[in-house]
Amino acid sequence: MNEATRKLDALMKRQAALSAALRAEREKQKEIEEKMQERLIRIVGRAVLANAEQSPEFKQFLIGVLRTTVTVESEAKFLTSRNLL
Repeated sequence: MNEATRKLDALMKRQAALSAALRAEREKQKEIEEKMQERLIRIVGRAVLANAEQSPEFKQFLIGVLRTTVTVESEAKFLTSRNLL
């Protein structure tokens, strides 16, 4: 193996290691973003439900929104069981 081939081989190994590190970092960032989104949903959901408990007008508004946006049958059944549809 000559010097040029050794250099190319070393660079290709380095490139592979960097590519793996990039994939791992992207996956880590994706997981962080998903956790932040889940936290946002929990916080907003609690606030919306608390407001619906305090305000009949808001609850009716919320039910109207849910009626038009929830299309998955199992989700609709769950919301109906919770008096939100």
